[in-house]
Amino acid sequence: MSALSEIIALTSDPDPYRNAPDNLAELQLEAARERFALHRDKIRVLDRRAQDAGVSEIRSMRDLVPLLFMHTNYKSYPESFLDKGQWGHMNLWLQTLTSHAVAGVNLPPEADADDWLDALAASGHHAFTSSGTSGKVSFLDQSDADMTAATAAYRVAYLKSNHRFTPNQDRAVFIGMPPRSTYRVAPHSNAYYESVARPGDLHRISDARLKVSPTIEGGKLRRAIAAGTARPAEIAAFEAASAAQRKASGENFQAFVDKIAARRHEPTVIGLGWGLLYELVKTLRARGIPDGDFHPDLLVESGGGVKGANLPVDYRQQIDSFFGLASDQLTNKYGMTEMTGLAPYLPWLDGYAFPPWVVPLVLDKAGEVLLNPPRGGGQVEGRMALYDLASDARWGGLISGDKVVIDFSDVGDGLKVPLVRSVARYSDLEEGEDKLTCAGTIDAYVRGEVAGGPVAGDGSAS
Repeated sequence: MSALSEIIALTSDPDPYRNAPDNLAELQLEAARERFALHRDKIRVLDRRAQDAGVSEIRSMRDLVPLLFMHTNYKSYPESFLDKGQWGHMNLWLQTLTSHAVAGVNLPPEADADDWLDALAASGHHAFTSSGTSGKVSFLDQSDADMTAATAAYRVAYLKSNHRFTPNQDRAVFIGMPPRSTYRVAPHSNAYYESVARPGDLHRISDARLKVSPTIEGGKLRRAIAAGTARPAEIAAFEAASAAQRKASGENFQAFVDKIAARRHEPTVIGLGWGLLYELVKTLRARGIPDGDFHPDLLVESGGGVKGANLPVDYRQQIDSFFGLASDQLTNKYGMTEMTGLAPYLPWLDGYAFPPWVVPLVLDKAGEVLLNPPRGGGQVEGRMALYDLASDARWGGLISGDKVVIDFSDVGDGLKVPLVRSVARYSDLEEGEDKLTCAGTIDAYVRGEVAGGPVAGDGSAS
């Protein structure tokens, strides 16, 4: 078995955080060499970057630093491609960032982004999107192998974030995740919760598919308004549709709250992001439900950032107090959409355990110098970057906007992986965020590839 195969096999291990081999660092380095050799010939912008950076092989993890991509690289397509329904151009753009051939995806100009994603999935490209909170949506490819690894990786992260709970399909479960969504976590999260819920007792805020097209159309309209080209009828129609959606969402949420209130004295599971979780607390309190009026075996699952939600400083304490949660009743995870799986929070160790197939790379703020110490070297503070060895369709090197403290020492409890001790966004800190040169460099490679490549798949002349 190759080092890469051995690493990926850990995604299906019942406890990869403790069952990783003692020589994990050496195995990760050898797997990185294998993955780089596989990806360099297939992902053209990676090959170009490697040539310019003078990296011909991965001799140490430091060689990965100049090859890291940014999340913005996955939204580097010209917005006109979406505005005009130029799906052949979008195919060409996606091809610059994926290791699998994008072929047989032919759509007419009147198709929308959700149609394009469906067509990609039918051809083996299980692409997903970001939330688009920055004003532009990212598109990231996944292969069949990625889907298999991610389902296992997400499941083990959910399970290991709580050491006392085992799914047994014997509880009512209440989640915010729709049955279908363009977000990466959706299929894997749904698979996990279906293993937890009693048959017929899985409840969602909405059973409707969550599409990306409305987000894209909203961005298109905002650009037209800024340019002074939006027609009054277009604005009125969009505002009416948005108002109807908000009304429906509000009604769905109230019905969801009704169900939770009625079942609160049962041992249930609630899985919501922090913003919705706090909104649930506020709504139930407004209905007169006092703190602690829940079954003592309630499990609440959350994680990630607050996604722009305007929450009070003590929102976590309010959630704990309202539900009457002990430390092992509220699970939490750290991760990012570009990463396979999540890092579960282990309250007894006060940190997030990184999965062994994801190599954490702590950089200086400028994103140029690797600060990782030798194994056993203690804690390091800096910019979070990573190399995801399980990523098949995409290059796994990513640099983020997170400022972290990672503990590389032996923390005990049989753990073989580093712990993330703290996480903050540079953009939320007083020191602020600087624009990273690596993002613009990769974007320039993508623009060059798209401008010089053939176009097919629009279903009409482009």
